[in-house]
Amino acid sequence: MSEEWEFPEDWEYAGGEPEKLLKVRVKCPNCGAQFEVEIGESWYSMGFSISCQKCGYSFPINMYGEVIGEVKKKK
Repeated sequence: MSEEWEFPEDWEYAGGEPEKLLKVRVKCPNCGAQFEVEIGESWYSMGFSISCQKCGYSFPINMYGEVIGEVKKKK
């Protein structure tokens, strides 16, 4: 029996609560580059890994990022 993944961002379409989109300021632990990204709240909480935009080093966003706000959806 195959199991289909359900991602939090899909819940809104299934009648659930829409996922919050967070704006996060990140500092790369490898080269020190700072940049901002937008990521779903659940992905941030799970420690989703991102790559540095400068050096390509991969690291968990929740260990090296700071939430600076919530992105409001455009209607």
